[in-house]
Amino acid sequence: MYIENMDGTEAAGSIRKPAALKRFAVLMMVIVMAAVMTDLSALRAAAQTYEAPVFTADAMYDSGETHPYNRQTDTIVLHWEKLSGAARYQLFMNREGSGEWTCVGSTSLDHKKITGLERAVKYNFKIRAVYAGNKYSEFSPVQTISTARMDYDYAGWQAMCRIVYHEVGQINDSMWDKPIVYVADCTVNRYVAAKYDNDGLWAPYYRNYSNIQQVIYNSGNFMSDAGLTRDGCSYDRVPEKVKLAVFGAVTDQAVYKDIANDLDIYYWCNRGYTVSSKIAYSFPIPWGGYFYIWRSYWG
Repeated sequence: MYIENMDGTEAAGSIRKPAALKRFAVLMMVIVMAAVMTDLSALRAAAQTYEAPVFTADAMYDSGETHPYNRQTDTIVLHWEKLSGAARYQLFMNREGSGEWTCVGSTSLDHKKITGLERAVKYNFKIRAVYAGNKYSEFSPVQTISTARMDYDYAGWQAMCRIVYHEVGQINDSMWDKPIVYVADCTVNRYVAAKYDNDGLWAPYYRNYSNIQQVIYNSGNFMSDAGLTRDGCSYDRVPEKVKLAVFGAVTDQAVYKDIANDLDIYYWCNRGYTVSSKIAYSFPIPWGGYFYIWRSYWG
């Protein structure tokens, strides 16, 4: 121990601390401080979060962004917002009900096209961002998208919407909500039966028509392009509820007001009160008669 007198001289019996001991104490202090800083850095790194991407909404109609035209039965395109600092994105998919997730690709872009899918099947998707040092974000919320029952181009989409609008969509009262869905179903069901199911009734009848707009405009079962135009059923007048109903019909999803689709109806008509096992649904018309949806032809 080193002790000084009042005059600054060394007191008797004091012991000087060796210089080496002082250096050792300083070194230990440095080591302790470094360990503390390392622990804090580790804690900060562990606490750091990485932003997760979020899918943009399913573009159901008036765009081929999610469902490419003429490839709706086997292709889906996913989109998301790019994130600052993210190097790439990993996309995972499962078939509805399978429970098993599969990585279907990695990309630095803000979209990914998934091909080779099954027709009329729901698929679930989730995505995560990958940052520098292979640091991963949490997964995004799951997005569920269905492939379509049939392929069509934009002209075909317009034709389907126009005929449904003509038959029931021009009346805005809510009593016509179910008829709108069911007429959309009937329109799509006929085409699917002919072109995909090779149905013995519909396939021969529609074999000479290569797409849905030809069936609607030229087959004689619906109405011509000119006739729809004459009756004021241009596409720019089609309301959203009709578009939702038609999209629900082509993907077998209860899109409009949660009204379930019916894949086993094919005809509709107005007539007086009728009792028949062929009738699937009937709706009284305020000005007289009934609007009927049929499972098979009434003749």
